[in-house]
Amino acid sequence: MSKEANKIVKVNEVSAATSSTLSTYIDRTVETLKFSISTINIPKEAFRAIVTTLILLVLGLLLIIGNLSNTLNQQTSQFKEFYINTESTVDYQRHVILSDYIKTIGNIVLTEKSQAKSENSAMIRAMTQATLQELDPERRRYVVMFLSDINLLKKSSKKQLPLLFGASITGAKLQGLDLREANFQGTNLTGVDLRGADLRRANFKNAILTNACYNKLTLFNKGFIPTAVGMKEVLDTKKCYSS
Repeated sequence: MSKEANKIVKVNEVSAATSSTLSTYIDRTVETLKFSISTINIPKEAFRAIVTTLILLVLGLLLIIGNLSNTLNQQTSQFKEFYINTESTVDYQRHVILSDYIKTIGNIVLTEKSQAKSENSAMIRAMTQATLQELDPERRRYVVMFLSDINLLKKSSKKQLPLLFGASITGAKLQGLDLREANFQGTNLTGVDLRGADLRRANFKNAILTNACYNKLTLFNKGFIPTAVGMKEVLDTKKCYSS
């Protein structure tokens, strides 16, 4: 459960606890007064006054409970609306970040000149890693797909750092992707879903693969032992957790 949901639940619990406490207090007060009245000889006029006062007291308490409950309900609704709006804003911002990244990198690749190739590679690597930090796991999938499609994810020359060297794509949903010859050297792949992915000839040197998921359809290099690097086999019917 998210932090936002926990806060809303706590507000509801406070409202319920407050109503229950006040109701218990009223019941105890009424029983105490009944007992006191039954043990004391009180004139009828005084008894009527006491009863009237008691009724007014109960009505006042009920009014207080109602106002408190309405206030808490309004606050709960405001919390819900705030978090929904915040989540929508963040989701839109991530969408814009991803769109701008794909457009910018696409233009660089299309207009790239041979003499500026090394300079562009450094810029693309910096932009890629900065973008990945701002995106959620689902959108990280699209970054990897895009880089693979334009052949920027494959093994680089020894003179250049790999594009994803030092980058983090934790929790990315990469299931079913064709990632043959992809260079994940030095990449943080913690909790990445690689079920059904083709990873033949991929470079995982110094990569972090803790809790990365795979299944029987995942294709590895010959001799590669996924459990030896902390990966775990997970059925398609279950979720791939990053922890």
